Amino acid sequence: MARSKRIRKRLHRTFYPYYRATAALRPLPNSVIIGGMKCGTTTLNAWLRSHPEVAFSAIKEIHFFDQNYEKGPDWYRSFFPIWERLLGAKCVLEATPAYLFRASVVAERMHRLVPEARLIVMLRDPVKRAISHYGHRVRNGEEDRSIEEALLSDYGRAVGSDNSYKTRGLYADQIQTFRKFYVDHQIMVIKSEDFFAKPEPIYAAVLNFLGVSQRPLPEGRSPRNVGQRQAEIPVEVTEHLSQYYQAPNQRLAELLPSFSVWP
Repeated sequence: MARSKRIRKRLHRTFYPYYRATAALRPLPNSVIIGGMKCGTTTLNAWLRSHPEVAFSAIKEIHFFDQNYEKGPDWYRSFFPIWERLLGAKCVLEATPAYLFRASVVAERMHRLVPEARLIVMLRDPVKRAISHYGHRVRNGEEDRSIEEALLSDYGRAVGSDNSYKTRGLYADQIQTFRKFYVDHQIMVIKSEDFFAKPEPIYAAVLNFLGVSQRPLPEGRSPRNVGQRQAEIPVEVTEHLSQYYQAPNQRLAELLPSFSVWP
């Protein structure tokens, strides 16, 4: 997966003059997987990429609305295909899981450019999401602190910064920000645990939401996101996180009455 991503980025850089020159002919996305990180978005994106009616971006995470907005719409369009759209693709898809976390910056920008887009949100138990995120960064050599030091603090590595391991799991506030700009029927919220336990009906619901034909799950299901094994997590970490998310999860339950929040 990482090698494939590097190859796609290299190809886009190599042929960028052509992509930019044809930007006006390229579509903007009508569907975006906006988050969250370590919640199964990679798996869902991979499955959707195999669907013949889905035209997908050259790379998974473009980060246009949060990190590259100043480069303009033509730069953004350069990542999307011409021919798949002309040949009948109904869904033009991008997936940048950080968009949900950065809702305060992203939501208005996104609505200004793609107001009719359908947004997919995947939510995982924020306790397990934070632990998985920490494990991901350890494996990538981006984190050398102990799990206690990283997850018990209210601050990040930079002085005075928020602890994003934890604040990424404040889902209610993030979704509410997007709902200021997008109506409810444009936003699909998926519980990650349900997605991995019973993927077939949820995948079918996603296809219906995106307006594409029903297809079976692609063969060779990807493994679920993992962090450190549960046995390795100190009790004080899980207890601290559970307490930290108690009130935010209650707000999420009030915001999404049909969503079953985590105990």
